[in-house]
Amino acid sequence: MNMEMDMGVELAKIIPELWLASLVLLLVPLSTLLPQGRKDSVTWFAIGGLLTSLIPALPLLGQRGQLAFGGTYTVDSFSTFFKLLCVVASVIVLLMTLETQRGRRAEGEVPVMVVLATLGMELLAGSNDLALIALTLQIISVPSYIIVGMLKEEPRSGEAALKFFLFSATASAVMLYGMSFLYGLAGSLNLEELGKKLPGADLSLVVVGLALLLVGYGFEITIFPFHAWAPDTYQGSATPIAAFLSIGPKAAALAVLVRTLVVAFPGDLAGWPVIIAVSAALTMTFGNIVALWQHDLKRLLAYSSIAQAGYLLMGVAAAGRDVLAIQGLLFYLGAYLFMNLGAFAVVAAVESLSSSVDLAAYRGLSRRQPFLALSLTLCLLSLAGLPPLVGFVGKTLLFGAAIGAGFGWLAVIAAINTAISLYYYVRVIAPMYLQPALALAKVDEIVSPALDTNALKKPVPPVLLTVIIITTALTLLIGIFPEPLLALVKLGTGLL
Repeated sequence: MNMEMDMGVELAKIIPELWLASLVLLLVPLSTLLPQGRKDSVTWFAIGGLLTSLIPALPLLGQRGQLAFGGTYTVDSFSTFFKLLCVVASVIVLLMTLETQRGRRAEGEVPVMVVLATLGMELLAGSNDLALIALTLQIISVPSYIIVGMLKEEPRSGEAALKFFLFSATASAVMLYGMSFLYGLAGSLNLEELGKKLPGADLSLVVVGLALLLVGYGFEITIFPFHAWAPDTYQGSATPIAAFLSIGPKAAALAVLVRTLVVAFPGDLAGWPVIIAVSAALTMTFGNIVALWQHDLKRLLAYSSIAQAGYLLMGVAAAGRDVLAIQGLLFYLGAYLFMNLGAFAVVAAVESLSSSVDLAAYRGLSRRQPFLALSLTLCLLSLAGLPPLVGFVGKTLLFGAAIGAGFGWLAVIAAINTAISLYYYVRVIAPMYLQPALALAKVDEIVSPALDTNALKKPVPPVLLTVIIITTALTLLIGIFPEPLLALVKLGTGLL
């Protein structure tokens, strides 16, 4: 009887996760039984289920953290913030798929896989044990492989899914070896136990174990040099799926990275703040420099996403010396959610009208679709960190955290990279306002032969237009009035 009561108490701590698991079980038969013309009902059902899962999650913000299931899982405001972030990202992505996946064979399966991956992200954000971390990473990865490869008519889709799988499998194998290394040193996989025992272990072996562990985390976050899968995977997958990969798994992996480093490697054990700071510098520099030569908008946003991971790592590095730096990390993640998904939503809209994701499709866009041009401009300038947009506030917090933690050199490198990123974002913005649209007969070899610029005069699909309005408005409004997000961030920094 006591055991049953104890299990009931434990399960009560993970009601949001249980809700999503139940939602997946309901969506699987629903996606199979509904006829092809009504598959969008599955997506709407998934969106409703995701939003409903926020009801039991919101009260957890600001509450004292609790351990569950023998200390392997943590329920605290820190993990709850990431759960909210992942749910909001998944809802926006599913709204985007309503237009881009309509009529495709996998239309009903996409929401099932997105919800399953979201469940994995929620579990990953609260994981307090290396074994559970390895398991939840696979819960995220497997449905991600599937949705990347669902564009059966697009040869690049299968290639993207295969590359994604091979890189993921290799990174996971290396990470598991690192976990076994740490287990050998501490005799436990629990993060708190590791935090007690690793300081007394051989330092060189701790560094080796940490380095191997960071390979798996770095793959999900797209840290250099474990980023190589991202550009091809983004380019080969549907645009909403690329948007999903750019924010959801990245946010969850950042959550577990912070928890692992702060809890299992207390202080600056093994010099991890410096390791992360160097990784941040390399990641943002590589992503921004390679983005300069991109003509495909999805590849450009892929390299931009890699660079943004470098900025986010500034907050992780600073958290090793000042836990309040986590607030800057959380704020920038919230900002990144809206400005990045807003940019992808515009790309999806242009692609749905012109069947092209090439830069040439955006020439003269301000004359044919002025709102799309304005929205993309605001989102890209926010990603660059210009005021009064939300990206400026986020980067200010990250730069301040880095300087306060003694990483002034990293803030200088980040400032230089911000200038570099502004150049390639302007490469997208300037043609929209300063160049005429290319006639089909004048398209050069860089542009897809299918490009039809006249198609861009058609109305934007309503759901995509709604997503663009919401994300663009929040990108601007939170930049001007950041207090609500800052208040939410302060509630979410109750790490353990």
